Amino acid sequence: MKSNQDHSREQQERHWQEILSLSVKMREFAEKRDWPSLQNAMEKRETLLPLYFNENTSAPKVTEKIERIGILQKIDKTVLELTNKNKGLLTNEIVRLQKGKNGLAAYAAGQSEPSA
Repeated sequence: MKSNQDHSREQQERHWQEILSLSVKMREFAEKRDWPSLQNAMEKRETLLPLYFNENTSAPKVTEKIERIGILQKIDKTVLELTNKNKGLLTNEIVRLQKGKNGLAAYAAGQSEPSA
């Protein structure tokens, strides 16, 4: 029979695996520019972070958690870089779409004028 401490460690490890999985998915969603899925994964991860990092931890586990924080920071840095890069691309796309919309509006206005 498992002790409460063993059960707690297993639960904590499950939380970490889910946090890591969501972090990797966040990076993938940022690469694909799938912003709704990125937001969803971020929200799910935010609910798990306190469950993992707020639990009492023995000294050897503190070192492990510090290493894991480093892993998350690297992934988050990549996600942030991708979102910033894509923010510029999105701005350019919006400008291009707006120009196209204005061109279509001008064309449609020209078509609705009576011919001389």
